[in-house]
Amino acid sequence: MPAQRILIVEDEPDGADLVRRLLKSKGKETAVATNAEVAIAALEAEPDAYAAIVIDLALPEMDGFELMTLLRGSEYFAQMPLIAITAFHTPELKVRALESGFDAYFPKPLDTAAFAASLDHFLN
Repeated sequence: MPAQRILIVEDEPDGADLVRRLLKSKGKETAVATNAEVAIAALEAEPDAYAAIVIDLALPEMDGFELMTLLRGSEYFAQMPLIAITAFHTPELKVRALESGFDAYFPKPLDTAAFAASLDHFLN
């Protein structure tokens, strides 16, 4: 698995661009999937290409929780760091995300320092 390539699953172009620019400034390579189906296709095509996945919880069709559940059910991706991001933050949603299988959770707008530090923790 490459050390620093991150898949960003985000349907909002501005949100994806913000995360992409933040990660690029930290020396990470990125790829963006605009929905869960595109993410799944990218992961199936190159299963060793990513070190972590940042997933927006409010994706169209298959939401972030469904994508996380699918990935956690795969032997290949079960241990991959999955980081939830959302604009619809509540304390209950944070608890649900962490208890259901995400490794970290960040409300939008992102605390960029905490987000980058958390990602570095999972990659090192």
